[in-house]
Amino acid sequence: MADEYPDYSIVVEMENAKSIDWAEIGVGLNALAREIAAVSATGFARPKVIISHGGEGEDADTLRRNFHTQAPQLEEVAEISFAACPGGRYYDLKNNGIKQTEGELVVFLDSDTVPEPDWLATLLGPFQDPGIVCVNGYTYLLCDDFFSRTFAMMWFFPMAEGDRRFASKRALNANNIAFRREWISSHPFPQNNGFKVSCTLLMHELRRQGHQPSNVNARVYHYPPRGWRFFFWRALVTGRDADRKFVAQRSPTRGARIVKSFSRWFTMSWRTTRRIVSHARQAGMPAWQIPFSLIVGQAFYALVFWGQFSFAAGIVGDRVELVPDYVGHS
Repeated sequence: MADEYPDYSIVVEMENAKSIDWAEIGVGLNALAREIAAVSATGFARPKVIISHGGEGEDADTLRRNFHTQAPQLEEVAEISFAACPGGRYYDLKNNGIKQTEGELVVFLDSDTVPEPDWLATLLGPFQDPGIVCVNGYTYLLCDDFFSRTFAMMWFFPMAEGDRRFASKRALNANNIAFRREWISSHPFPQNNGFKVSCTLLMHELRRQGHQPSNVNARVYHYPPRGWRFFFWRALVTGRDADRKFVAQRSPTRGARIVKSFSRWFTMSWRTTRRIVSHARQAGMPAWQIPFSLIVGQAFYALVFWGQFSFAAGIVGDRVELVPDYVGHS
């Protein structure tokens, strides 16, 4: 019966084994095991799960022990392998994992995301159509306090519920997506100095070849960002990444880039205000916190503007974006 379904592999991006919050990772691993067991019961073959991490090869033993402790059932439903990519950045880890995949399909999941029930079945389902190359899932931010609720409303992920229009326009989610292996192996995530630019570049390549991602309701939640240091760093790098995307897709001229930084500041400031006002109740935010949330949102995108403007104007040079040690979930 398994022959009726395509074989698949799952690439899980993971940081160095020494810096992992296993209490959170374990929740996602157990959810992943549940999802694999559910699709295996319908006829899919036992998959290969590749844990692509940024540590050294010898870290595999530490990872394996922790996997066995946190989610022993994952070993029962999948073959687990570990792929070291010392010093690798986010997309490097994904490309590193692709090399060890097998079968027709490749699913990508991050170590700080947690699948909801029916996630995997929903993500794999559209591939019954041989013309489908990419299936894009639905990722949202978990929120449980003032700052995480504010981030959830102004972030590039849609809200968990009631955000249909915004969700329909979502970009590729590298933390919740699947490809035909033949395509992604020959078109890996593009190299770029930016932090989160490669998804946009890969989307451009998909469309250039006449493919459109199939957006489905395969849901995972992403752990929320924490701390003012993350807030400051992520805003500035978001601005620099916005300029990198503009250069790649629109124009490399400095004048056009500077103009874009101002127009985007206005657009994002208005969007943030609109989304906070319209989604505050849904996010569970008390009415008295809304003005403070608006201040935080406007401060974030003022920093984004400065990041984009200073980069476009040549005040800041184009360096490889690395996650600082003080940054938690990102």
